[in-house]
Amino acid sequence: MMSLINALLETYDFALQNNLVDNPKLSLDGLTLLPVYHSSKRSVGEDIFEITVDKDSNSISGRFLEKDEIIIFPITEDSITRSGAKVAPHAISDELSYLARTIDGAKNKEYLDIVEDLLEYEKNNTCEDFRILGKYIIKNTILEDFLRFHFGSKEYHIDDKFKLSYEEIDDKGKIKKKLLDLKKIFITFKIEKEFKADISLTKDKIIHNFYISYVRNKNAESENITFCDVTGKLEYCTERHRGLMGTAKLISISNNDETYYGRFKHGKDIYRIGYETSQKIHNMLKYLIENNSYSRFIGEGAYIINWLSQDLKKGGIELLSSMDNEDFEDYEEQSMDDLGGEISRKLGRYFLGEDETYVGKRDFYVLIIEKISNGRISVKYFRRLSRSEAYERTREWYVSTNWKFYDHILKKNIYKSPRLDQIVDFIYGQENNKGFLNCENKKLKRSAIERLIPCIIDSQRLPKDICNTTFYKLSKKQSYKKSWNIALNIGCSLIKKHKNDYENYIIDPDKISEVKELEESRSFYYGKLMAIYEKIELDAIRGRSEEMSSQKSKDKSQRITNADRLWSSMIRTPERTRFILESKVKPYMNMLKKTQPGLYVFYDKLITGITLKFVEFKEGDREGSISLNEDFILGYYYQKNDFYQKKDKDGKKKDE
Repeated sequence: MMSLINALLETYDFALQNNLVDNPKLSLDGLTLLPVYHSSKRSVGEDIFEITVDKDSNSISGRFLEKDEIIIFPITEDSITRSGAKVAPHAISDELSYLARTIDGAKNKEYLDIVEDLLEYEKNNTCEDFRILGKYIIKNTILEDFLRFHFGSKEYHIDDKFKLSYEEIDDKGKIKKKLLDLKKIFITFKIEKEFKADISLTKDKIIHNFYISYVRNKNAESENITFCDVTGKLEYCTERHRGLMGTAKLISISNNDETYYGRFKHGKDIYRIGYETSQKIHNMLKYLIENNSYSRFIGEGAYIINWLSQDLKKGGIELLSSMDNEDFEDYEEQSMDDLGGEISRKLGRYFLGEDETYVGKRDFYVLIIEKISNGRISVKYFRRLSRSEAYERTREWYVSTNWKFYDHILKKNIYKSPRLDQIVDFIYGQENNKGFLNCENKKLKRSAIERLIPCIIDSQRLPKDICNTTFYKLSKKQSYKKSWNIALNIGCSLIKKHKNDYENYIIDPDKISEVKELEESRSFYYGKLMAIYEKIELDAIRGRSEEMSSQKSKDKSQRITNADRLWSSMIRTPERTRFILESKVKPYMNMLKKTQPGLYVFYDKLITGITLKFVEFKEGDREGSISLNEDFILGYYYQKNDFYQKKDKDGKKKDE
């Protein structure tokens, strides 16, 4: 936990030194790394209202912010953790329940006290922008101004619970009744500027810095000054820390007194953290969670986050997604060495910089956090790696899981690693009614992704149960009506990873037959034979369908092959099933002998070659009745892939 807190603090301080904090020009999707003692809020539509004030502190206009607009506003130590009936206003922007005396007089008084205190501080610490806003706020006419700007002369009604109802005509001319909860309308401000663009409270760094100065001055006068356990410096320390996923907190104190019996008397005795340090840590993590460049939601309240400590502009790397080779112009002519080199270059540009130089102390972080209750966030995984370590380990994963996948947009095969969510959907999911692999158990999916992350970041071997499940899933071919090809490719990628982890060799999907270990594998040749039997039947039926144009013949050509029906049986009892399948395929061979004799000869030679291999295996005292292993899948893939390739003028194979 301490290493994570230090990493977040270090990253925030780096951002602060490099003008990355409170910098709207660097915001992504409106998200900005917040300054200390500030928070943000995203509009969901008609919940945040902005009032524009002129230089004389008079309100001149107002509007509801568009959906997804984000505002920044000052907060207090109490307001950021307020809940229930607790009265704790924000410093400037807040809900109308605090800003309107007629809604809640007690809340409004607390709010005005803070504003007046800020105005008093401003007398000796000049901030014209805040003075303009402060003088407007203490007029206490915000509710009336909201109603005036939003409704004008339109009719509306406010009930005794401050629910506002009115009618509105939509684009089709229909009258719709609308309801607003006045207490929950959040008010923010904009200042009209002469001879320059107006500035909102969200972008007004002058007010932000003024408020930071105000809080620091107040904290310096506090009696609660002690050594911070994170920085080792004397600071104003706090027990209240902001929530990051709703009210769920990274740092919190238990309400149960018995927790501290023994060495400690109070929760605050366990861990002391400075208020400003806490703000930096939580603002940094909040930014990383909310920013899609760093964070990915993996289900069940969990996120995976990764970032470079001293290069926030780069965002994170796609650990869940594939590192595909989308820039290749000719995929077919790329060898595995070339592919590994391209992956290396892409990762190198990320981790090491465009010039392939880097500072060793700069680190790469990977974090998985999960909301386990409304009040608690759990750190499920955290790693701190040097850039060079992260580069090597991530590259190793992509090279060892690269496989050929068909791209429906490019209309050709490309080399890439399957996404982690694709792997989980394949291992633990089923084919849905839309023909896609999907794991509906979100908790299982999240935990499986958490198990796979160490395989990338810590270079751990692929768990054996995943390897076993891969073969088990692929042994049930008839479970896949539409998704067999994608399941086969994902499975082959995992088998390749398994071979690399446990048998110490890497398989090139284009050169499978050259792998010595597979050349000596009985299961591999059974897989090849299965692909041959399947192709014989498909070719024979297809040839017959071309001669007979009836709908009945077309339907027959789409039926399940005997190879599909006997797929699982072949894996369990290969010798027995081979003879059964051979007899079932014989009529189709006879059909090819009559209609396409060239194909008949071609397939007959392939079967004869494999049969001779089986004789060699028997002579080597290998048991013919033993069930097959994952090499069967690789043999099937190799032979099937070989069928669907054509040769160019030089005799080299190219993807069809």
